[in-house]
Amino acid sequence: MNGIIDTGGGLRDIFGAGVLDYCMEHQICFDYALGVSAGSANLVAYIAGQEGRNVHFYTEYARRKEYMSRENFFRKKNYVDLDYVYGTLSNDGGENPV
Repeated sequence: MNGIIDTGGGLRDIFGAGVLDYCMEHQICFDYALGVSAGSANLVAYIAGQEGRNVHFYTEYARRKEYMSRENFFRKKNYVDLDYVYGTLSNDGGENPV
């Protein structure tokens, strides 16, 4: 039995996304996967077989004020709007659904 853990780390976890894309590209499979924070999001894309999906979140979407901004901080008390990331962008009908 083998597994993988992705500990996350916000935008720093683009490295984890790359590792998981490599695993998909080379058909490396795991019996179980554990993720924390951004690592969980990376693993969702891995389990769904969506190679390259998370790179867009780290490189393109991260520049959108709806994703990260001081306006979010003042309006929602959080710099990052996770509802936008995990809802608006990721749900059925979203720009980048799982």
